[in-house]
Amino acid sequence: MWFDNLNIPGRKKPLKIYHRIVYFFILALTSVLTLSFVMVFFFAQQLILNESQSTMIRFNDYVINTIDENRSLLLSLPTDKRLEVISEKLYPYVKDNSLIAYRLSDNAEHIYQSSEILNDLLTADNLDQYNFHFFEFSFNDQNKNQPISVNSLRYNQTQYYYVGSYYVLEDGNIIYIQIVKNLHDSYVFMTTLFVLMVSISILGLIAIIIIGIYGTKHTLKPLIEISETAKNITENNLNIRIEETGNKDELDQLIVSLNQMIQKLESAFNNQKRFVSDASHELRIPLTVIQGYIDILADWGKNDPQLRDESIEAIRDEIQGMNKMVEDLLLITRIENNYYSTDFKVLDISLILEKIYYQWPMIDPDHNYELKTCEHAFVHGNEGLLIQAIRGLIDNSRKYTEAGGTITLICKVHDEKTTEITVSDSGCGIPNNELAKIKERFYRINHDRSRATGGTGLGLSIIDSIVTIHRGELIITSELNQGTNVSILLKKD
Repeated sequence: MWFDNLNIPGRKKPLKIYHRIVYFFILALTSVLTLSFVMVFFFAQQLILNESQSTMIRFNDYVINTIDENRSLLLSLPTDKRLEVISEKLYPYVKDNSLIAYRLSDNAEHIYQSSEILNDLLTADNLDQYNFHFFEFSFNDQNKNQPISVNSLRYNQTQYYYVGSYYVLEDGNIIYIQIVKNLHDSYVFMTTLFVLMVSISILGLIAIIIIGIYGTKHTLKPLIEISETAKNITENNLNIRIEETGNKDELDQLIVSLNQMIQKLESAFNNQKRFVSDASHELRIPLTVIQGYIDILADWGKNDPQLRDESIEAIRDEIQGMNKMVEDLLLITRIENNYYSTDFKVLDISLILEKIYYQWPMIDPDHNYELKTCEHAFVHGNEGLLIQAIRGLIDNSRKYTEAGGTITLICKVHDEKTTEITVSDSGCGIPNNELAKIKERFYRINHDRSRATGGTGLGLSIIDSIVTIHRGELIITSELNQGTNVSILLKKD
């Protein structure tokens, strides 16, 4: 930002965003105010001067028209009486206008003037320096409608407008007309206007500075609060939230996004802590068992072949369980890190379900399996992961359904955009208060804490992760002693 290059004494650091906005706001509005001031004053000045010129031209036309209308009367009078008659006709026009003065003269050297200042003002020496003539315009029967321009002159630090013309009568008598308008009042008005506009501009600039500072500080207050909140957030203090402004603007959207991010971070940290705690707990049990059997072997198993074989077999089972847990954890990590996202392709779920359906009766002959499928239920995904998820759901149903129970595979297509895969069983069901937690890692329903089923508590967590990377949804509904329905909703694209 070019503000940062300003050589401000004592400033070593770049300007803060608050100061940048204030300076930019003040400079921008000051520029607009200055430009407006110059334009308004310029146009006001031109309007006033143009009006003065128009007044001069109208008065000159009035004089010419007065002479023309009284031409017969003037021709009947002696030449020394004519100028007085004209001045009497002009008196109603100029009696209330002290800024306009005029002089009438003729070729017989008769003179009438409305103000004594004309003796000093209308001299050849004074007018010659402005390079214009005494009588510039002629009026007779041929050129009465010629355009008139106004000249400007300065005398004793006062500005005047000047128009000179003459009118030729039929008897050869020429009436010379000189009109002068004092611009003192116009310039006083423009000076007053200038001072007034400068005062208003200064007050406006002060108001701009105050509004700029207050408005910027008020506008950036949420950003300052965001900065202060960010400083106070640590891994042990993620329950802080930024208060919304209530304006429903971009800052509120930013605050909502940051609060959501903090909430996700809090959830992630909590999940991480819980995961470490649960993993430690789950690994402590097999390690304790292994340590116990090793102690038995060290104390009594050396000379007892049966005890030694039992201990070795138990240690092997615990190690296999630990290997399975580690593999499951690695699988979850790979899934969440999009390790398999490059292997997505278009799949027909109905064909996958048929393949799984024909395999499971051979794997598990103790349960009845049914297939209710549709044709050509296409989705975009990883075939291996989806097969693993479906098999995981079937395996869960098998574990919690008594021998002879029924497990049903269902495939439905909704609006040709969403495919629903459902695994339904007639097992023992899941309590309602457990449904919200059942997807959590290492979570087991209370009556299953004995690990009788041999699971690690990661099965549904793995399935949920697989569904999540497919941008789907895992829905579980269940009733005690009635069975469980687990559905996977996947979009076609």
